[in-house]
Amino acid sequence: MSPLSRTSVTSLATIGLFSIFPAAVLSQTSAFTDQATGIQFQRFFGARTNFGFGMALSTDTTSKSFIGQLTFPLSNGNGWGGWSLTGDMEGPLLMAAWSDGKGNVISSFRQAFNEDDNPPEVAGTFTLRPIAEATSVNNTFLTYTFLCENCLDAGLGLAPEVQSAEMGWALASRAVRNPASSAGVLDFHNSGFGDFKANLAGARNAEFDKWAALAGAPVTGAAGAKPFDVGAAGAGSGGSDDEGDGNNSSGGGGGDAGNDSDSDDD
Repeated sequence: MSPLSRTSVTSLATIGLFSIFPAAVLSQTSAFTDQATGIQFQRFFGARTNFGFGMALSTDTTSKSFIGQLTFPLSNGNGWGGWSLTGDMEGPLLMAAWSDGKGNVISSFRQAFNEDDNPPEVAGTFTLRPIAEATSVNNTFLTYTFLCENCLDAGLGLAPEVQSAEMGWALASRAVRNPASSAGVLDFHNSGFGDFKANLAGARNAEFDKWAALAGAPVTGAAGAKPFDVGAAGAGSGGSDDEGDGNNSSGGGGGDAGNDSDSDDD
């Protein structure tokens, strides 16, 4: 997940992180219901990469939490996927997830400060609480559903009252180094990255509190996680470098290098 210019992307390829840039026409999220829990999301889906990211929000526009769901393919158990609270991944809150190779999903918050370094794990008042009923991983696919508490804040990149927002996604098939740790090193998102337009107004649902109650204990980050730098959250400039068929969202999960075509797989 790291968006910048052509030059930036080249550097980001070194860091192995998120690169996201604005496309001419952004893909839009669409309604999607998780069959295991009944949670209703607004979801971005890229048919070419089979990457998906959905969000469900409270009808209370002051609530700083949301329920998210990441779905993406793995290559022999390897790879990672993630999202950004803005279309520019340098500065705002990022989150990535991957398999530890032992049947568990590992996740962590990140923040990119430049184009050359692997974005470090960060900590703050925000937390991740997995929803086990809708989380699974095997050698070929990962689904991670979670409650992201205190993740919506203008200082992190996205305010809770916003009704529509440009967000970012990234996908890699390369192995995460030190995968058992939430501070594992993320290689370049060689499978794709891009922006999408999230319909947050459509993601609001009166059932949110009931769904949020399904979440388990908070995920504990690595001891060396750095404090999130609020001052850097708005920095950076969007852009894109990967080629693809355009990103669209409509049902299944997916995204791809640069842009991904849309599809309606449920």
